[in-house]
Parts: sequence; C-alpha cells; structure tokens
Amino acid sequence: MTKIKLWISDIDGTIMNYDGTYTKEMEAVIAKINKSKTKLVLATGRMFMGAQFAADNFNIKTPVVCYQGAVVRTKEEVLWCSPVKNDIAREIIEYLRKNKIHTHIYNDDVLYIENYDKRIMDEYCYGRGTFYQQVKSFDDVKLNCVAKILAVIEDPALMQKTKEELSSVYKNKLTIVQSSPKYLEINDIGASKGCALNFLKKYWNLNDDEVIASGDQDNDIEMLKNAGISVCVGNNSKSLANIAKYHCKSVNSNELVDIIESLVLCE
Repeated sequence: MTKIKLWISDIDGTIMNYDGTYTKEMEAVIAKINKSKTKLVLATGRMFMGAQFAADNFNIKTPVVCYQGAVVRTKEEVLWCSPVKNDIAREIIEYLRKNKIHTHIYNDDVLYIENYDKRIMDEYCYGRGTFYQQVKSFDDVKLNCVAKILAVIEDPALMQKTKEELSSVYKNKLTIVQSSPKYLEINDIGASKGCALNFLKKYWNLNDDEVIASGDQDNDIEMLKNAGISVCVGNNSKSLANIAKYHCKSVNSNELVDIIESLVLCE
C-alpha cells in the first residue's frame, strides 16, 4: 500500500463536534500525526482566524484551507486564493437582503454582518475563536477580497429555494453548497475544498493515492473525490456517502481515529 503523506480533513462534524468538543482519542491520534512524516491539513468553511484557532488547538503547523476552500494560507502568507468577484458579491448581497436572509460577508479576513442576531452569532462564533464586525449597511463596506458569503437559512424550504435559484443564475460563476442544515456557502466557481486540495498536491508534489480526505457534508464532496482514500463521517450527506470508500457513524464513534491509525500510522 502506498504511504499516505497527507491527511486533509474538515473540522466541524468530522474531527470535532459542532460545539467544539472532541474525543481524547482524536486528540491523541492528531498528536501522533504531528510527530509523523504525514502532514495534516484542516479544510473548513471557517474564516482564517477560526481555522487557525482549531489548528493551534491541535498544534498543527501546516497551512490551513479556509473559507470553504477559497484560501490556502499560513499565519504569514496567502499561498492560494480564489475570491468572489466584487460585482457578483454585490448582486448576492442584494438578493439575500431582499429575501431577508441573515448574511455573513468575509472580506479581507474580516467577517461583516449587517443585521445583528445574538442567537445566530453566538452559535456561529462559540468555540471557534471567531469575531465579527457589525455595519449599518454592507453598502458601506469596500469590497476587496471577498473569500466567501454565508447565508444562514433555518427554513428548509427557503434553503432549497435559495440554493436552486442561485445555482441556476450563477451556474458557471459561483460554487454554492450546504455545509450544514442551515449554512449555505457561496464561493467563486474556482473555489472549493477540492480545488484547494489540488493546489496542495502540486505544492507538495503528491499523487492522489498519497492523500486521505475526511468530511461530513456536501461541501466536502470535491475534496473526497480528489483524494486516493475518502472517508465520510456521520449521515449528513447521502451524496458524500455515495462517493466515500470508508464510512464512520459519527465524530464520537472514534471510527475515523481507527482508520487513521490503521491506514496512515499503520498501527
């Protein structure tokens, strides 16, 4: 079997729960990976500060993939970036505003919100080391590098309608996927966790069969497709489960830990 040189993994719902908790076994296996020759990269929809917060928590020194795959960076520099075009970002902002959808704009590594909702923001930021800036209007924000737009939609019917409409209008311009039952991720067409993984494979001169990828939602599909070994955690996405080679019941089952120990650490 080919030696695995890169484990790339989603964070929330995959190596830790959405409330930021994780098992002692997961913490231990990540510590082992950190001491091995295999690289571990976290790939997440979180903004950079939230992604780096998780990486620091596990003492991971590699670059992070953040903003749903729109940015690959270290603490010091951006290695790769594919932002939403400013004119399209303005169109999306107006569409979500008209539909009264709570919206996050990630511009120049700052999270901006227009309408404050304490419950939504407390839930989003809790345990993620994430901060935000409230503005009277998104129109007052000078857009420069919009890594991502997040629509928070708690009504399933509205979620489906929004996803279908935006996907139809911006078919060849944006990547639109759900990262949780109520989070709709909106990125440039060239941005995805799969695109970010492809960049890292070239950056480190890796083949597909030297990569294992793990995730739990639709936004992880392209990443798992571009890895030699794919692992689906939980039952959140039938589409992801259909392409994954290995399946784990949940974060807390430690089945992902067992797979990493067996296939990566060879224990």
